[in-house]
Amino acid sequence: MPDGMAARTDGVDIWVDDRLNDIQLKCAVQHELIHVERGHGTKQTEAVEFSVRYETARRLLPTMGECQGATLAAVARGLGVTRQVLMDRAATLTDAQAEAAGCLSCRLCPVIQARYSQHPVGQRYRQLVA
Repeated sequence: MPDGMAARTDGVDIWVDDRLNDIQLKCAVQHELIHVERGHGTKQTEAVEFSVRYETARRLLPTMGECQGATLAAVARGLGVTRQVLMDRAATLTDAQAEAAGCLSCRLCPVIQARYSQHPVGQRYRQLVA
């Protein structure tokens, strides 16, 4: 893709970067399929993108097993998703689910907090560290 995007859709067709590996391809196509399902066709607002990312993560990781003691990359690889999808899934867990999966400390990470600070789910992050 000339703009560096992994994939995109016009609401009907989906185009993907041919340099994606299998895991990246699976995640990117799922993301774009959700855009198509929702009738999105062009560039979306940040809030819409977050919503699609969270739904992508929920669909690709309907349940979270315990992932304590492993690196983010290793856990993502083991689950067959990208690190971004794994982080998005961690963002959607309840506090109890995050603690059971070992994701609570990841949710307290300053990088993740900064990423989600402008989105409604970011309110949960701010409450966790307050």
